[in-house]
Order: sequence, then structure tokens, then C-alpha cells
Amino acid sequence: MVDVLFLTTTIMKAIVFIIIGVYLLNQWMKLEKKYTSDIPFLFGVGILFLVPGTIIDSLVIGNLIGIGYIINIRYAFDIVCVTLFLGSLLSVWIAERIKLRYFIIVSLASIPTVIFLLMPTNLIYLDTLNSLVSLPAIIIVIVTFLFTYFTKRLTNVHGLLISISAIVVMVSQVMRPFLKTIVPVSFMTFGLAWLANLIAVVGWIICYFGFRLKPSYVP
Repeated sequence: MVDVLFLTTTIMKAIVFIIIGVYLLNQWMKLEKKYTSDIPFLFGVGILFLVPGTIIDSLVIGNLIGIGYIINIRYAFDIVCVTLFLGSLLSVWIAERIKLRYFIIVSLASIPTVIFLLMPTNLIYLDTLNSLVSLPAIIIVIVTFLFTYFTKRLTNVHGLLISISAIVVMVSQVMRPFLKTIVPVSFMTFGLAWLANLIAVVGWIICYFGFRLKPSYVP
């Protein structure tokens, strides 16, 4: 039986990821001076790396492929996103310490990836680990954009909105493993995971407007 609610919200996530990723890369292309360390570039590419995961999720939910090792690979894609996010944000905090930045990024990317690829394929375990790995990156996003907003360091993005969006996404990440275990009716084969997806969609939509709107301190 296909969990229609979960499938629908997963497709919604994929669409939102594509819209945000393409928008950010388009904004980056408009810059006179482009650097691969720019936040629009790294965030845009990082968010687009979330799309393959949602495609795999959709195929599994739609019973087009079985739950197998591809799920482990699916979560490894998320690590690329986390790594790119960290790569862009660490430059705000330790811009001069390039070697330390690379060490942190490589460590946070390689260790979870190896664990994901070696773990038994269990959706609850993988989801839980994914949440634990994502939390540090999300917290860094929240703190960094709040810092840039209140210190007025960034004028082309709305740091407060992006921080709020990260909090909403973090809530969905934390809730997802637990919601999957709650199956109120038989046709919800993945439990209330669709609710976590819906919360995430709201968070990512807020993120889109965070990158699109300018903060109030910009005339």
C-alpha cells in the first residue's frame, strides 16, 4: 500500500529543494565576482544534493524499489549537503584558519558517510543518525545567521528568516524518527512521517524567502 500523504509531502520537498537551489545558483551567476566559497553557491549546490534523496524516498514510498542498500547511499547524499553548508558558514567564524576549516569539514563529512555506508539498512536507525549528524550543522546555521543579522553583516539575505527556517527544519529532523513509529491508521505505512515532511517544507519555504528578501536594516 502506498502512503499517499508521505509520498505527496516528499515530492513537495523535492520541488522546494529544486526551486531554492536553482534560485541561489541563479543569484550567484549574477554576481560580478564569483567564488566557489560564496554562500549562494555552496547553499545552492548543497540543497540540490538533497534532491536525489527525495527521489529515492519517493521510489521507496511508491513501492517502485525495495528498502535496500540504496537507502544508505541516499543518506550519504545528505552528508554532502551538510558539508557544503558548513564550508560556507565556517568562513564566517574562522576565515583565517583555513586548515582547521578543512579538517572540520572533512571530518564531519567522512566519518558520518562511512557510518551510513556500513550501517545495517534500518530506516529508523538511519533516520535517527541522520538527525544527529544534521543537528550540529543546523545549529551552526541558526547561530551564524542570527549573528550576521544582529550585527548587520549580511545585506543581501534576511538572516533572521533563515535562522527561523533552520529551527523549523531542525524540529522536523528531530521529530521524524519518532513520527515514523506512530501509525494511527493502516494506510499510513510510514506513520506520521508525512507530518515531519510538511513541517520541513514550511521551513524550507521560509528559507527561500530568507534568501530572497532583504533585512529591515537595508534601506
